[in-house]
Amino acid sequence: MKPRILVVEDDRAFLQMLGTWLESEGYEPVFAGTLEEGFIAIAAEPLPDAVLLDIHLGEKSGLTLVHWAHRQRYLAHMPIVALTGDDTLKDRKRSHDAGCDAHFTKPIDFHALR
Repeated sequence: MKPRILVVEDDRAFLQMLGTWLESEGYEPVFAGTLEEGFIAIAAEPLPDAVLLDIHLGEKSGLTLVHWAHRQRYLAHMPIVALTGDDTLKDRKRSHDAGCDAHFTKPIDFHALR
């Protein structure tokens, strides 16, 4: 069974590109285009093995999903990687403080993400 990667991203073009890359790497991508869809998908069986999460989902912060997931015993150890189009120290600190396991700036360095 392929590892399942949940991608929570509101940019459809980036979502498609990331999904294509994940499939080529042997993963099964699962997509959520909104924060609300992300809350549903992260808890759906079978659970994802990891999450790639845009931390700026329109007017909402994807980091609310990280805070919620870490309070759920069955999700607390799931790796969550923050994605953002803004490479600021503030965003890096916010994603680190929220408990993200890594932080990548778009455009993604796929070699580093691998």
